[in-house]
Amino acid sequence: MIKRTISIVAVAGLGLGLAACGKDSSKTGTGSGSASGSAAAGTIASKLIMGGPAEFQTRADGLPGLKKNYGVAFGKYTVTDTGGPVTIGALKNGQVDAADIFTTDPSIKANNFVVLTDPKHNFAAQNIVPLVSKSKATPGVQAVLNAISASLSTAALRDLVTQAVTDKKDPDAVAKSFLSAHPVNMSGKASGASLTVGSANFPENVVLAEIYAEALKSAGAKVSTKLNIGSREKYFPALKSGSINVFPEYNGAVLSYLQQGATEASTAAVDTALAKALPSSIVALKPAEAQDSDAIVVTKATADKYKLVSIADLAKKG
Repeated sequence: MIKRTISIVAVAGLGLGLAACGKDSSKTGTGSGSASGSAAAGTIASKLIMGGPAEFQTRADGLPGLKKNYGVAFGKYTVTDTGGPVTIGALKNGQVDAADIFTTDPSIKANNFVVLTDPKHNFAAQNIVPLVSKSKATPGVQAVLNAISASLSTAALRDLVTQAVTDKKDPDAVAKSFLSAHPVNMSGKASGASLTVGSANFPENVVLAEIYAEALKSAGAKVSTKLNIGSREKYFPALKSGSINVFPEYNGAVLSYLQQGATEASTAAVDTALAKALPSSIVALKPAEAQDSDAIVVTKATADKYKLVSIADLAKKG
């Protein structure tokens, strides 16, 4: 998915608002609203404050989806930001008990947060998937990119993001380190292929593009890169026309871009729909296990206290 951008001024204002509330006032509802208007009394969720962006209160996969799919209704909802520093700080400091944070956010590992599993696919799949120009998708090129996908877990992707964002390492160096730990070993497989690898303009996507580019080079392909292009509206036409041949995408997000109102949620359902929705000039290869999606995240202390593993656990009596 293309990361949502956050206004620095807005974040600062939200941070001041939460700081003014303090931990105790947040618990009593200052700056918070009822999560559903009818939180199921006696459930674990009814005792908790959820934090996230304003639109999460009305999004189909936000509070309405959690109630519909899991019977989960939080006691209160506090508007923070879109998985950014205000949300992370509020969760870390106890101003909220659960939060909407992206699965690859470095703060999860840094703070030992717990990502609750989503067995009913409330949040649509956002698996990393290589999109390739059909004319360039030779068996060798496919084999190289599929090997990358097979090595890429969500935890591994989170580590790549941490290196690029928190440790401020060069994306190319991060990519080479990943390939050193997960060698492709397909020398000559992509010989004769001439490819242009593109990326969107956020670190995670740049690192993924660099991994694709370096792996294809090691397999004998002639590779150039066009990185930090911008939004999907800018780069997808180039992918469609063939001026870019390989791109790391997110299956759920690109499906929604191509087919507004798409309701598919599981990886298999999203992939089937995406194959039909893609222009005839583009093919989607095998998706990685790695996903960069919304998730309900809690502190380890909260997970341990209520024995939380899945979102469904929040609906249990507590």
